[in-house]
Amino acid sequence: MRRYLLTILVFTMLMPLGASAQWYLFPGGRPAKDSTAVKNSDNAFVPLSEDKKDVVSPLEEAMEENEILRSVKVSLILPLKSTGTPNSNFLDFYSGVLMAADALSTESRPVELSVFDSTVGMPGIADLESSDLIIGPVSYDDIQRILPRARGKFIISPLDPKVAQLTDTHNVIQAPAGWEAQVDELVRWIAADKRGGDIVVLLQSVNEGEGETTARMAKRMSEEGIPYEVSSTPSAYEGKVRGTCRFVISSEDDEFCCSAVREIALMNIRGTHNAVYTTSRIRSLNDLEVESLHAASAHVCATYYADPADQAVKVFNKQYKSLFKGDPGQWVYQGYDLMNYFGSMLEKDPDFSPEVLSTTPWKGLQTDFRFDESGKTNTAVRRLIYNTNNSISVVR
Repeated sequence: MRRYLLTILVFTMLMPLGASAQWYLFPGGRPAKDSTAVKNSDNAFVPLSEDKKDVVSPLEEAMEENEILRSVKVSLILPLKSTGTPNSNFLDFYSGVLMAADALSTESRPVELSVFDSTVGMPGIADLESSDLIIGPVSYDDIQRILPRARGKFIISPLDPKVAQLTDTHNVIQAPAGWEAQVDELVRWIAADKRGGDIVVLLQSVNEGEGETTARMAKRMSEEGIPYEVSSTPSAYEGKVRGTCRFVISSEDDEFCCSAVREIALMNIRGTHNAVYTTSRIRSLNDLEVESLHAASAHVCATYYADPADQAVKVFNKQYKSLFKGDPGQWVYQGYDLMNYFGSMLEKDPDFSPEVLSTTPWKGLQTDFRFDESGKTNTAVRRLIYNTNNSISVVR
């Protein structure tokens, strides 16, 4: 059985001495026997025995053989709220990072993960200077605050879209693709789908001025040579289109978006051929039923989506459940994909320069990576189709 070494250094900074380190390392207060795992040859996670007297760690073996290990040092900075009520989303993110770190660790090159709670304090200059990889902080303000301490080290922004503004002038890499990438991919999708007899309609509420999303959508469609009309009433096209009416929703008016999708769904139920094209923002509208998205044949460009039918996702879910006694969610996948991708890039480029990112696309469990020429902004999004049978297809 091949064994992997994962050395975890947790810097809680001002965290009460009575806090449970076991809980902090493995969220949920799991007993010790479930907290550490090694991998066997078929990639199944196997908990270590409670009786560890006969277990020799790879580090001990290396020390006995006088081997020198070159560890990969990763700093993870998250708002864990370790001194109060823990933030469950970021604990999930953290558990995903742990699993990726374990998968990346080898006997000759262990991963050394240092975790910092940004709600308590930020890591010092020495901590960051010794890091091969820095993931976080999460917010725009915290990243600005930590930049002087990083002293030229690249910071991976795991969440806040606003951080993309810093990539041109600072050593910041924006990991999640932003709304701009979703719009650009959506227009390419429309161009590929459009057939003779189809029309494209850009939907916008009557009282709504042209926002930045609509402006970019219109500009990109003009650049692609896609003729389009602008309307606020989908039903005005019912029965008047020979082919498919491809409605593009870029409105920032939530009520209008919900109403438009429902209207298009009813038109499809009555027998006309329509499709909705929009960004992942539509999926976050609380007042919109998912059934309406399916009935409207919604085509959505999304930054995050884990396909439950994907074999890699199935394997990961099984491994996660064996360790944490529950099903992984979006935050778990996000942490795993980020650590897995950027940790793997360190193997190709120990100095971690953006050049290697710009030439290395990657398919994650939930997130894909395809960086622009600068190697600092991710542009990869996934195409999702909401089918009438209530399934979701990922278009490759």
